[in-house]
Amino acid sequence: MKFPLLHSLRWRIQAWHALILFFAIGAFCFTAHQLAWNNLLRRVDTELDRTMGRSLFRRLTTPDTGKENTAQEEAPPISPAEFLARLRAGTVTIPEEVAAYFRGTDPGFSYFVFQEFPSGKTLLRSENAPPDINLPALAGNAPDDDDNGSLEIIRLRQHRRELVRFSHHRLGLVMMVGCDITPEIEEMRRYTWSLAGAGLGVWLLGLLGGWWLTGRAIRPIKNISATATRIAEGNLSERIDPGSAATELAELSRVLNQTFDQLHQAFERQRQFTSDASHELRTPIAILLAETQRILKRPRSVEEYREAIETCATTAARMRHLVDGLLLLARQENTAGPLPVTPLDLAAFAEESVRQLAPLAHSRGIILENKLSPAPCSGDAATLSILVTNLAANALDHHRPSGGDRRVTLRTFLDGNQAVLEVEDNGPGISAEDLPHIFDRFFRADKARTSTAGHTGLGLAIAQSIVNSHHGTLTADSTPGQGTRFTARFPLNAPNAN
Repeated sequence: MKFPLLHSLRWRIQAWHALILFFAIGAFCFTAHQLAWNNLLRRVDTELDRTMGRSLFRRLTTPDTGKENTAQEEAPPISPAEFLARLRAGTVTIPEEVAAYFRGTDPGFSYFVFQEFPSGKTLLRSENAPPDINLPALAGNAPDDDDNGSLEIIRLRQHRRELVRFSHHRLGLVMMVGCDITPEIEEMRRYTWSLAGAGLGVWLLGLLGGWWLTGRAIRPIKNISATATRIAEGNLSERIDPGSAATELAELSRVLNQTFDQLHQAFERQRQFTSDASHELRTPIAILLAETQRILKRPRSVEEYREAIETCATTAARMRHLVDGLLLLARQENTAGPLPVTPLDLAAFAEESVRQLAPLAHSRGIILENKLSPAPCSGDAATLSILVTNLAANALDHHRPSGGDRRVTLRTFLDGNQAVLEVEDNGPGISAEDLPHIFDRFFRADKARTSTAGHTGLGLAIAQSIVNSHHGTLTADSTPGQGTRFTARFPLNAPNAN
C-alpha cells in the first residue's frame, strides 16, 4: 500500500519533527513525574521518621507519673530492655493523645505495630493497623550493630508507606510505623494528568510551529522547482531569484542558474547551428536539383552534359567540405574523455604546413615563409596539424587577388610559460564590424566567396575549437588594408586535452 504523503518532503520533516518532539516532551514529563514522586515519598518518609517514629517511641517509653506535663516531660525514659519486658507482659499503656492520633481508617490514617524479632509475634499495635502486616525479609541476617544497634527499612506496600526499625536486635524488638498515602497518590494522579495535558499541549503547539517552519523552509525549494519546471517547458530565459532563498539554497540557486545559462547557450548554439547548416546545405542541394532537372528536360550535347556534371561535381565537393567540417566540429565538442596528449613541437607542424601549402602559394603568387623557433608543448598531434593548416590556408585564401608584395608568414616561439603560433599576412585585413564574428560558424567576411567550393565558413570555428580543447587561446588582430595576424597560445604544461 502506497502513502502519497510519505513522498512529500514537508510531511517527512513534519513526521520526524513530531516523533522527536514527542520523545523529548515524554522524557521531560517522565523525569518531572519521577522527581515529583520521589520528592513526595521523601516528604512522607521524613514525616514518618519525625512525627510517627521517634515521637511515638519517646512517648511510649516515658513513664506516666500522673504529674503535670512539665514534670512528665522531665522524667527520664525507661530502658529498652524494660520497655521490651513491659511489651511482653502487656503492661504498656498507650496515652490517650497517642491512641487518638492512631485511630480511624480515613484516607491518610497512621498506624504502628511493635513485634518481636525474629518470631514476628505482635506485642503492641494500634487499633487501626492493617491485618496483613508482616516483617520485611532480611535473608536470615540480623541487622548489624551501629551507634544504637538498629537498622531502618522503608517500603511501599499497596497504598501504604511503612518505616520498619529493627531496634536493639539482641533484645528482639521491631517497631513499624506506617501511613496511608492515598491522598498523596491522588495528588500525584492529578499532577500526572496535568503534566500529560501540558505536555500534549506543548506537543500540539510544537507541531503547529513545525508545520509553519517547514512550510517556510521548503518555500524556496518550491520556488526553485517551479522555476525549473517553467524552464524545462521551454522558457529558457527565466532564472531563479537567489535573494528569496536561504544562504545554502541561494548557493544552490546560483549553481542552477549557471547551469541554466550554459544550457541556454548550448540550445542557442544548437539552434543557430541547425539554422546555419540548413541554410548552407540548401544552396548546393538546390543547385544539384536545378541542374539535374535542367539537363533532363531534353537531350543535350556532350559539352552540355560535361558542363552539367562539372557543376554537380563542384557542388558535391562543396557539400563534402561542409559535411567534413561539421563532423570535425562534432568530434571536437562531443569527444567523451580527454584526447591523447603527447609532447610535440609547434615548429614541426608549421614547417610541415609550409611544405604542403607551398605549391598553392606559388600558384597564387604568394610568398609563404616561416620564421620558426622551438615551441615545445603537449597536445594531440592530429588536431594541432589541422589547426596550423586551417590558419595558413585561411591566410592564403583571403589574400589580395594580385599586386604588391603578397606574403604569408608562420612563426613559432616561446613566450614565458606558453608556446605561441602566429600566422600573419599582409592582405586586405578584416573590417572592424566583421572582426568579432570571424570565429562564428558559417561566417564569411567575403560574401563573394559564398558559392566557392572550398569555403564553408567553418575553418576558423574549427581552429578555435581545437585551441579551446587544449586549454589555449586564439585571437585575431587586423587592420584593414594592412593585413591580419592570428595568434594561438598553449600552456607548456597543459592538462589533458578534452
